[in-house]
Amino acid sequence: MLESIPGKVFVVGVVCLICFIAYSSQLCIFIPVYETSESILLLVPFNILVLFVFYNYYLAVTTDPGKIPTNWEPPSSLIAPVIATEGITGPRYCKTCRTYKPPRSHHCRYCKRCVLKMDHHCPWINNCVGHENYGHFFRFIIYVDLACAYVITLLIGRVRAIMDAIRHFQASILYFDAEPNTFVIVFMVANFVLAFVVLFAVGILSGYQFYCLLRNQTNIEAWERGKVETLVRRGKILPINYPFDIGIYKNICQVLGPNPLLWLWPQRAVGDGLSFPVVSGTDPRLPYYWPPRDPDDLRPSIFSSKYRRQQEARKLLAKNPDANVDDESEGYYDSGSFISESDEYDEEVGMKNLTGFYDISATSPAHEHSDEEKPLAYFARKIHGNPEEKKQD
Repeated sequence: MLESIPGKVFVVGVVCLICFIAYSSQLCIFIPVYETSESILLLVPFNILVLFVFYNYYLAVTTDPGKIPTNWEPPSSLIAPVIATEGITGPRYCKTCRTYKPPRSHHCRYCKRCVLKMDHHCPWINNCVGHENYGHFFRFIIYVDLACAYVITLLIGRVRAIMDAIRHFQASILYFDAEPNTFVIVFMVANFVLAFVVLFAVGILSGYQFYCLLRNQTNIEAWERGKVETLVRRGKILPINYPFDIGIYKNICQVLGPNPLLWLWPQRAVGDGLSFPVVSGTDPRLPYYWPPRDPDDLRPSIFSSKYRRQQEARKLLAKNPDANVDDESEGYYDSGSFISESDEYDEEVGMKNLTGFYDISATSPAHEHSDEEKPLAYFARKIHGNPEEKKQD
């Protein structure tokens, strides 16, 4: 249902909601009844919070979450055969974008491309939350919580002042004792309900995001970790640690910056989104292959539908090499497929796709590379052999 609504409608709706709560509460409820300049000063912190809400929302909406550079490849030294007991496959590959995926990247079906360190696609900002704008998004929801809590506090103070005036027939220190009219009462109720609902909803979101921040995981990675723990508990793979949880302080610095005094100040993302610090002693392959896969998916049963699809595809290609075959049976959905519907391939399949980007068959000196410069497809042939040579044999 939400997919049918244009993203800009959500953005306009959020802006209107912020404006209504921020300014109707001041113009219709607080300012008309304030008596002293000291009371007016109560609104200064609130307006500062509103300013940060707007600015961080603007940054979250307009900042690109992060794109994979053209022809990016994982280090060739990390190519290795499948290790079923550890759930290790080849580097993740996106069929839709026809590119390898850096660590923590996923394909977004709404943005129609891969996003660096994708957390989730948020309709309220009409954008993905990824490496480049995750800090802006986190600060936005924190400032929303603070602003809503502040306006609720002011509203409660206003109600208490009215009740005191009614009971004691005298004004409180900060407010006139004039009885509010129906117009003011309606706005008070509307502001309180809206602010409370927003605080409740965004508060739950920000609490969960803060939990993920402390563990240096995205929404998708939180789901992945649960799945990996299940595989370990069932004895399908060996125990394995999540590689990106490097300690609470460093985890926060990865998103909000190295200076704690500026954590709530808008600033650029840390790093390039292509590589990330990992726990000491981590297998260098793991960040590129995370999450480990179920070994049953690496060794399909002859009774499985996946195996049958593979056999049918092979028969069809044997009869007609030019046939258009769905490659889903050779790949696997990434852990974010419930969000992104992205296809990821193991190393062998990914290498076949990469050969279209590089001329690895050229023999002229201009096309020769050192081992450090050779593309991944060169090493893939070392591992899997040259199909043409196998045919000649």
